[in-house]
Amino acid sequence: MKKVLPKTSLVYPLPIALLGVQHEGKVYYTTVTNLSIMGEEPPVISVMIERHRAIMKRLEIGSIISINYPDTTMIDKADLCASVSGNEFDKSTLFNTEHLLEAPYIDECPVVLVAEIIDIVAIKRQKVFVCDVRRTLIDEKIAVDRNIPSMNILDPIIYGRDGKYYKIGGVIGKTGLEGRALYQDIKKHMAPKPYSFHFKLKVCEEKEAGKSYRKLAQEYDVYHETIEDWYALYSMFGREGLTKAFAKKLASTRFTRREKADIVDKIRRGEMTYREACQLHTVSLSRLRNWMKKSR
Repeated sequence: MKKVLPKTSLVYPLPIALLGVQHEGKVYYTTVTNLSIMGEEPPVISVMIERHRAIMKRLEIGSIISINYPDTTMIDKADLCASVSGNEFDKSTLFNTEHLLEAPYIDECPVVLVAEIIDIVAIKRQKVFVCDVRRTLIDEKIAVDRNIPSMNILDPIIYGRDGKYYKIGGVIGKTGLEGRALYQDIKKHMAPKPYSFHFKLKVCEEKEAGKSYRKLAQEYDVYHETIEDWYALYSMFGREGLTKAFAKKLASTRFTRREKADIVDKIRRGEMTYREACQLHTVSLSRLRNWMKKSR
């Protein structure tokens, strides 16, 4: 069950960053939370800032800015930059400022993006600054894996819509592995059921009497290719082809890569049908289909 709240842009978590820009010889910083990735190749990000912020008049298309990501030890400075206007206090005095491509950046921050504003979009009371990333800077002491550092090592400040700051917890999984494990578990439950000899014989006899594979599949909730495999074995080897003993015999039959290739080539050239290959080599229809798929 869900309960309805007043509508809000409830997107979380939000990263805390400090935007830096130089204007008329002075350095300005402000805290921003509405950042997003707009492209990977080339890297493009967006920053949303409310129109009333003092820094707005220092940002225009072509401006080179820095996006500085502080760690949790800098929470007081990041919060000060968010809550005090640049018209009241010179925030640049809080940091050790360096410059790159005319953009001021905070040396204490473990990660810095230097970017150029390439577009500005007005949305109600905000403006979205679309930025082309020109440089990515990271502290030398931080190890990276394929150019990406661990979130735990960076220890970023996370902002919640509840007005509180949070920090990253422990790693709970790895991309690709968690979903793959779930998929394997699902596949186990989707695996073919151990149908009895009498059930398979009944289905094959109904097929022999004229029922279609599709109708049988719908009626008995069995995949139609499975029924095709049963019927092929039944029509070639009789009732014995549906027994567990014969299934074990099929499973134990081994073929070399060359033997598989020869059988596939003969089927493709029309020298042998699937049925003839099944009978001659004592191999199931589904196994032959699998060889054909792999060869393609």
